[in-house]
Amino acid sequence: MTSNVGAWRKVVEKVQEARGVSRLRQLSFSGLKGARMLGVLHDAVLFLLEQLSGGERCRGYKFLFHPQEVEEEELVINPSGCARSEFYVRKCTFDMFNFLASQHRTLPELCSYEEEEEEVQLKSTRRATSLDLPMAMRFRHLKKTSKEAVGVYRSAIHGRGLFCKRNIDVGEMVIEYSGIVIRSVLTDKREKYYDSKGIGCYMFRIDDFDVVDATMHGNAARFINHSCEPNCYSRVIHVEGQKHIVIFALRSIYRGEELTYDYKFPIEDASNKLPCNCGAKKCRRYLN
Repeated sequence: MTSNVGAWRKVVEKVQEARGVSRLRQLSFSGLKGARMLGVLHDAVLFLLEQLSGGERCRGYKFLFHPQEVEEEELVINPSGCARSEFYVRKCTFDMFNFLASQHRTLPELCSYEEEEEEVQLKSTRRATSLDLPMAMRFRHLKKTSKEAVGVYRSAIHGRGLFCKRNIDVGEMVIEYSGIVIRSVLTDKREKYYDSKGIGCYMFRIDDFDVVDATMHGNAARFINHSCEPNCYSRVIHVEGQKHIVIFALRSIYRGEELTYDYKFPIEDASNKLPCNCGAKKCRRYLN
């Protein structure tokens, strides 16, 4: 059976042959497709064609006006004879934090400092994490104030991200990157274990010897995304003889704005490059 392309080619050949006999200039049919010229793409023609007998045998065609009834597939017989005794195969990789990226969780509305009307409690807690107090005192207040200052929502950069729930001043403590402190020699072993279980890995290096593993026992700071033009920066501070990773505000951040910092990954070969999706004007295109 001739296709619409072959039928249109025969029509063009006959027309060109007739014009050649009459010594007329040959016409150009470049860019004209047989389906469109024969009217097959017109809604009125499709409405009639879909009603022709044998149309239900068309495979791979989506009916627009006369959808066909889909035959129910026969259920596969379980090899063991009982569905309860079969192994469960997961269709997708498990992600325990999928609910945080739900479209039903609405972001805080963007708000400037002039428009914001905060309660006295939020104003006092903001002063407790500002630059006016010693670092140890600011860090103690941070544990009480971080949950009311930031929250995890859907992000355009990478699935989930950390966003402001109130305006944050420049230099203010935002949140601590908390988790289990492990030796740096154990990071490769833990990464392989998490990959085998289909779990996303969240780690932050403190120094050459210690690493914070926030994968299973971390807080919201693990969801802060990378940006080539960040509004935050990370810093290791010493409080009561212990090292802590704290995220600080690099500039004034408005409510509803996503928090980001520069991951500062080491530069690697082109084969190991990780693409960057921060969307900044001066984006470096790669994280490493």
